[in-house]
Amino acid sequence: MDLGLPGEIIKYDCRRDTSCTEPTTTAAGIPRPLRVVQWNIERGYKLDAVISTLKHLDADVLCLQEIDICNQRSGNTNHALIIAEQLGLNCGVLVEFHELASPLRTPDQQGGGIHGNAIFSKHDMRFRTVQHIRQPYNWPRDGSLLGEPRLGQRCTLVAEVIVPKGPPVLAYSAHFECFTGIEGRVGQLCDLMQDSRQSAESLPHQLVFGDFNTFAHSLARFSPKYANGWYRFRTVGMTEPEWWIKNILSWYPDDGIVNRRLEDEDLPPKQRFSGDILRNAVNPGWWDPFDPVKDITISNHAGWMTAKADWAFVRQLKVLRHWMENRDFAESDHRCLVLEIEHAHKDILDEHKKLTKRLARELELRRKSKFWTWCSLVAAASLSLVAFKLARSSMVSGFPRSI
Repeated sequence: MDLGLPGEIIKYDCRRDTSCTEPTTTAAGIPRPLRVVQWNIERGYKLDAVISTLKHLDADVLCLQEIDICNQRSGNTNHALIIAEQLGLNCGVLVEFHELASPLRTPDQQGGGIHGNAIFSKHDMRFRTVQHIRQPYNWPRDGSLLGEPRLGQRCTLVAEVIVPKGPPVLAYSAHFECFTGIEGRVGQLCDLMQDSRQSAESLPHQLVFGDFNTFAHSLARFSPKYANGWYRFRTVGMTEPEWWIKNILSWYPDDGIVNRRLEDEDLPPKQRFSGDILRNAVNPGWWDPFDPVKDITISNHAGWMTAKADWAFVRQLKVLRHWMENRDFAESDHRCLVLEIEHAHKDILDEHKKLTKRLARELELRRKSKFWTWCSLVAAASLSLVAFKLARSSMVSGFPRSI
């Protein structure tokens, strides 16, 4: 079987009726809002369970990451084609990596095939890619150090989805680097923000979905493997998603064409964000309805490392409902994000901007409150220790000396 090369898009169309242009309906025959899904399916280790959930959801657009094709670890099968066939969907898969078969790999990591991100839909799609300028981990050179030799690099699949009612929706399926720190992922985020901004005039209705691996906090903060930049310690007191909200997602064009919050004169010159990143780290109108702290999407190391690693940004779309599936992580190590949406007028961008800025303020107040709570606890513990020592000293001095 000929496998695609890294950077290529593989297409399958397994729809039973490609001429259907009607919206999905409920059991009562009532047209349903557009239902969209974001999910990292963890290489399809439990593909049957994943497909069962996706069949139940009956979504119009699926943005899935970690799609395996012909890898030994996943049964040498084509997961993209299996999903498309069983759900009767149109599909595009962007090959990120050729997973080299190697004795360095454990059986549950063994390659031999390709791996990437996909977008599935009931509707016609036109595909393209975003080739990330910033690649914080050099996989062809250093993949063997992690026991995962592979060729390729991080890239994002983009699809113009021709939905039944209203203008097309531009969908992104992204998977950011995990073996880096905040700095590396900010660069990849800026690549998407720039592309989204440039596309917004002709395609203002957008879904920017993906596993962004925003977990450089908690235990990961102490691992140079997962958090290797200066910001691993400069962000103490907040999670990486909170930092994103405070420093990037709440900065809009009317705040300035350059993101001043990312300017950090205290860092060595080589560690500061470049002028290109400062110009592109400006929110082009994205909004995620999920809570960046409470709505965690991964939970590792017995719950000691949790994070909102997956994001479901919408642009000029109204979110009617949103929820998570796979809450017990039984089907994948990531939760599945589900939204029901409809087209919206341009004024919803202002509404979403207000919500994001309010959230940034709330997170900052929460962080300060947490800081002062810890200060109070430390002060109380210190006073208790001093009081204990004084009491012990007075007790000892009160005893008569032996003669």
